[in-house]
Parts: sequence; structure tokens; C-alpha cells
Amino acid sequence: MMDSIKRVMEEAQKLDVKLAVEPVYWHPLENVEAVLDVIDQVQDSEHLRLIFDASNLLEFPENTDQEKYWSQWLDKIGGYIDVMHIKDFTLDDNRAYVPARLGEGIIAYDTIIQWLRQNKPDMYLLREEMNPEFARADIAFLKKF
Repeated sequence: MMDSIKRVMEEAQKLDVKLAVEPVYWHPLENVEAVLDVIDQVQDSEHLRLIFDASNLLEFPENTDQEKYWSQWLDKIGGYIDVMHIKDFTLDDNRAYVPARLGEGIIAYDTIIQWLRQNKPDMYLLREEMNPEFARADIAFLKKF
């Protein structure tokens, strides 16, 4: 993975563009330590940026203190985050992922909202997995940010 990231970073630097990577618990950037390792090896905060998606980082929601978990992530890599994907979900009886209205699923957004207000109030939030039936409720929820 690092070889690929370094090669892409060379091109990003030549073109003076940003490369944004998204940590995901089922990919190589599965935890904050792996992300910090990449940041440390690349040493280019101008061109290497992050996409933060809480839903893609929460492998065991029932066993996770989300306030502590999100604080850890945001405290350590928040300065690299340029955009957030915003979505919510529940798990069915088979632990399968089921998209949900924002604020009605598993993700505890309070810590994330607080961090955004204090650190990056103008950050772009991209609503993923949008269901038109949820639009009004989702917009009302996003206004909390």
C-alpha cells in the first residue's frame, strides 16, 4: 500500500493537487495508528489529506465508546481532514448494514458535531446513501452541524 501511496503522492506534488484517502476498518487504513503511519511516512500535509467517514470506521458499534473513539480519531488526525462523509445505519438481525436517517442509526454524532464547530465549521459534509424519503429529516439533522 505505501508504495502505491508514495507513487500517487509524487504525481500529486508534481500537479500541486491533493490526494485524499479514506480510512475504512475493512481496508489497510483500518485504524488511527495505520493512518498516522502513512502520514509519518509521506510527510506532506499540504498534498496528503483525509476523508473522514464515521460509519466506515465503526466495526463493533455495540462495544465501542463512541465519544472516546471519535475524540481519539479527531484529536490525532483532525488536522488532515478536508471533508466528511455523513451517513447513518443500523444492523439487522444478521448484522447486515442497513442505511438509516441521520441521527436515527448507530452513529453518535455529538462528539463529531462539537469537533466540527470548534475546529472546522466550514468543512464540506457530503451526505452519502441519501434516500429521498429521508431528505427533510436529514436536512434538519444536518442543521445541527
